[in-house]
Amino acid sequence: MGCVTNKEQDIKQFNIKLPDQYNHTTIQTEADLSDSQDQFLQIGMNICSLGDFLPKVQEVYDELGELFQNIQGQYLLMQDQSIYFGQVVDGKRQGVGKQHWPKEGNLLEGTWVDNQLTGRARMIYPNGDYFVGNFLNNIANGLGRFVNSKKQVSGFWLNNKLTGEGTEIRKNGTIYKGQFSEGKIQGHGQFEYANKCIYKGSVCKGKMHGKGELIFNDNTRYIGDFKANSIQGRGNYESDISITGWFHSKFENQTLYIYFFRTETPVLIDNQHCTLIEKQLEQFFD
Repeated sequence: MGCVTNKEQDIKQFNIKLPDQYNHTTIQTEADLSDSQDQFLQIGMNICSLGDFLPKVQEVYDELGELFQNIQGQYLLMQDQSIYFGQVVDGKRQGVGKQHWPKEGNLLEGTWVDNQLTGRARMIYPNGDYFVGNFLNNIANGLGRFVNSKKQVSGFWLNNKLTGEGTEIRKNGTIYKGQFSEGKIQGHGQFEYANKCIYKGSVCKGKMHGKGELIFNDNTRYIGDFKANSIQGRGNYESDISITGWFHSKFENQTLYIYFFRTETPVLIDNQHCTLIEKQLEQFFD
């Protein structure tokens, strides 16, 4: 098999965003509204429910249960036509309550202070995704957890973005523990992959990138340079014997091909003389 180039495959990373504007894909917190009492229309008994939830929202709500038990209060029809039920003081949300956007489908449960979402809150999205965590003045700040159909991510949010140490558990079996920056896996961390391999080292945009160590499922290992989830650069491969030089890799047909060169080779070239190491892996590093 010749030495050929490896095409990078991007992996989108989680980044929770809570902008001021309203749409069906983001948490809606009315940060652009003033606190004036006349922004809201109290209609008392004219509204007696939050309305019907979308099927996926209802399913998640039933599974998780209520975030706050036995909420008491009154109904408010908000300026954006969402419906709030909960504690109200002087026409403002004050205390615990629920807010539902019947048109968009979002369901928000939270704690409000002077009409600002502050404290524990949970948003369930129309597609069944949900975020639960701490807020300060309508912005996610503090410990939180986001769950969707592909993964769950937990850690510390700073100004709406996961920052610092966190954990990402993917439905395909891959587990990441380490640093996040601006909502993305970035810095230093450890991947435990579904293919039974373990990576420890530098990560960038959710991938092995920089200096690191990859321990394979047969207990051999590579220590050295990585680029976008592939072995690329100078390193050391340790098996029954240890070899040091320049390496490249690619994944194809459930096989990881590792190419070893004794002199520096910036790229893989067809038919270039090299030593080939093969690793049988059911899944790639994702």
